[in-house]
Amino acid sequence: MTIIGIILILAVIGLYAFWIWYTKNQSGVSAKTEGEIQVFDILVKGVYSPGVIAAKLGKPIKINFKRDESAECSRFVNFPDFKIRKELPEGKTITIELAPDKKGEFAFACDMGMYQGRLIIG
Repeated sequence: MTIIGIILILAVIGLYAFWIWYTKNQSGVSAKTEGEIQVFDILVKGVYSPGVIAAKLGKPIKINFKRDESAECSRFVNFPDFKIRKELPEGKTITIELAPDKKGEFAFACDMGMYQGRLIIG
């Protein structure tokens, strides 16, 4: 096998690994429930994981953010449609509570926009 063949094989493996990682972070995750409350756990480590969460309209939502890194960019999370900005201290879990009153897709992100996620209310 030539060096070009080896490079091509490694490139294909790398693209496949990236595709698996990317789709894992983009698929919507449904809530676990605590009574009538929809609960989501999001790990903050390089990205928001999961990056897309799906909730039902008319039920309160709790989103637990656990920041497992020290990157300054991930220090805050913003939900502009709900006028919420919360600090996420490293190693701690911070809960954001929402009561959305309309269907739609709502973005959330860090202050710099490098970490992005979506809340889908349906």
